[in-house]
Amino acid sequence: MFLAKIKKRVVSTRKHPAYNGKHVFVVQPVNPDLKAVGNEWVAVDYVGASIGDIVVCGGAPGVAQQVFQLDYAPIRTLIMAIVDKIDFRDFQ
Repeated sequence: MFLAKIKKRVVSTRKHPAYNGKHVFVVQPVNPDLKAVGNEWVAVDYVGASIGDIVVCGGAPGVAQQVFQLDYAPIRTLIMAIVDKIDFRDFQ
C-alpha cells in the first residue's frame, strides 16, 4: 500500500471489459509530507476519488477480482481510500 496524489484521468476508446464503468487515474506516489516519490502508476478507483485527492493505493493478486466481482481482472492497483488528514509525528 502507498499514499498517492491523483494526477489525471485515463480515457480510452477501447479497453478490457473489466474496466467498463470504472474510473482509471494516473497517480503519483507521495511521502506523508506529500512530496512526490518514484514513478507514476495507473490505478482503478473503488471509492469515488477525483483529481487532486490524496489516496491510499494498493492491491494484491485477486483483490480486484473480489472487489469488482469479476472472473478475470487485469487490474494491478486499486484506489482504496481517500485521505482526509495525515497526522504523523517524527520520533527521532
